[in-house]
Amino acid sequence: MLGVLFVGLRGIHALAEQPEESAIFTDRVVVVGVTGRAELTQTDRAVLGAHLGDAQAGTMSIRPRYVGDCAAAGWTTLGAGRRAAVGGLCTPEVQGGKVTDWSARQAAAAARRGDAQLGTLTGSVKGCVAAVGPGAALAAAKSDGTVASYQSPQQFVTGGMQTACPITIVDAGPLSDQIITELANRKDTTLITTGVGPNAGSDDPSLQVVYRLGTTLPGWLTSASTRREGIVTLTDLTRTLIEFGGPTSSTPVDGSPFAVYDTGLTVERIDAKIRSVAALSDAAPIGYLALGLAGAVLFMIMVIGVLRGKFGLPKLILTLGGVLAAAMMLTGAVPWQDSRSPGLFLSLLVAAWIVILTPLALLVGRRARVPAIIAAAGISVAAFTFDAALGAVMQPGSMLNSRPIFGLRWYGFGNVTFAAYASAGLLLAGYIAHRCLAAGRRGAALAAVGAVGFGIVICEGWPSMGSDFGGVIALTPAVLWLMLALSGVRMTWPKLLAIGGSAVLAVALISVLDWLRGPDRRTHLGNFVQRILDGDALDVISRKAVASAETIASIVGIGSLLIGVVLWIVIFVYVVPRISSDFSTARSALIATLIVAIVGTVLNDGGIFVWLTVTAQITVIMGWFFFDWAERNDWTLSALRAGHR
Repeated sequence: MLGVLFVGLRGIHALAEQPEESAIFTDRVVVVGVTGRAELTQTDRAVLGAHLGDAQAGTMSIRPRYVGDCAAAGWTTLGAGRRAAVGGLCTPEVQGGKVTDWSARQAAAAARRGDAQLGTLTGSVKGCVAAVGPGAALAAAKSDGTVASYQSPQQFVTGGMQTACPITIVDAGPLSDQIITELANRKDTTLITTGVGPNAGSDDPSLQVVYRLGTTLPGWLTSASTRREGIVTLTDLTRTLIEFGGPTSSTPVDGSPFAVYDTGLTVERIDAKIRSVAALSDAAPIGYLALGLAGAVLFMIMVIGVLRGKFGLPKLILTLGGVLAAAMMLTGAVPWQDSRSPGLFLSLLVAAWIVILTPLALLVGRRARVPAIIAAAGISVAAFTFDAALGAVMQPGSMLNSRPIFGLRWYGFGNVTFAAYASAGLLLAGYIAHRCLAAGRRGAALAAVGAVGFGIVICEGWPSMGSDFGGVIALTPAVLWLMLALSGVRMTWPKLLAIGGSAVLAVALISVLDWLRGPDRRTHLGNFVQRILDGDALDVISRKAVASAETIASIVGIGSLLIGVVLWIVIFVYVVPRISSDFSTARSALIATLIVAIVGTVLNDGGIFVWLTVTAQITVIMGWFFFDWAERNDWTLSALRAGHR
């Protein structure tokens, strides 16, 4: 029955509206880059209002290699087709048709294993690329720093804004509005206006306005890189320009060509879309703060209950904690970001989901005759699987997803989602195996673990679902280990090595299948295969390793690691022996989950947040079992102290 439901949900996903190609039909393209364009200006409103029938609009993720870097990093990213850093070189100069400090900029882009190759855009098209203004020269320069055709903004305006090359990139500064207004009325030119970075002296990472005029299909811009209506990236613009200019060969660019969701536009709708995308970044911290304050209050109530030897309320609070991840994910089912007070709406929404799911867990636990916390884990697994089957449609608005300003996880499941999904799934599978073994059905126990475990692996890794590279590597060996542990087979080093190899094989198979879909449809799984073929995969691996190490070495990381180790020791030494009759497979399930926590932390750029999420989830579930044991055995702190005396 569950299998039929899953197939039905995948069918619904297959029927979802798909974006269409956003082809360029003119012989000339002009990109006007502006700074600090987080909202529509009066010029933008006037231009878009006059071209609603042939405009495509949205927001541009300007993130270069480091969030909040200056606009020069955005221009460099546009020219390289990969996120670039400029090392503080924020005021480019052009003399004699060449960027003066080009070698220093190449060194800044290559620092700390950077893989951005300056001059990629110009070196990848058949025609020339002209630049107007110093910032544009960073995007239009060749690999040696020279520019095929360079003018100052004033020269460009004085000369009648004539374009010498098929592609012209403009950094007009104060003359931007004049140039945009004039070029918008030219029928022989496709105009793309976009923000490229924050204003001078600002580190604002907000997404910027982007729109394209001179199209045959109005609507919201998107791309295969983001899979989000109304959001594209600077590297997507690079790929779009390369496709227009006629690519000379396979180009190492991270972006995908612009696509469009066909719809009628108004200036008011464009305004609302920009505010909605901004709210995903700006309002989310309000929801986190509200959740943290409520959690602190509930924790104190739980502590008081434990000190008084009353465990009913602590168990209820931990049941609430068991559905928390599902509640945070399900916030994405409601477009809270479109409300007038998105922060307040989000806070109330996550509270509402908790109020709905907690009684549901209690009801399911009672009807199915399982512990309420296991019912909560089952509800969490069901919620994540439901979203995966639909194509991870709830992730963009989920409290578990990264905020758009960071430009990280645009689609699929992120590190925190994976950690919550995997830990709940392994404990659920372990408990089902416990019930099967208690009934003398070892084969059913192994089948249940395989079905739940590998079902989650598929949902995590499949490109049109979770699309999570690191999740497959971390979860596959954990599932296999749990199956072997429950089968009664003696563990040996060859078996452990085979388990590790199977994880690599699983992710390799999914990645190759994704790569075969072609460059315009691949996710980061298939793109990694292409990087291996291009010979620069080591840069990605090293950057992720550094990112993971930095999270572990931080104050939060060290604190989480120390507290987490203590919690795991307490759980294994003190809790597991006491609940073994109620959960005989707890030790094996916990070891499998610990494998996910350790491997996921080491192999994912989210690093310590995988460890933190898994540890928190396990502490909640094991805490519930311990309190349940204590309640049934009339356990109190005073009795414990008396026993020690």
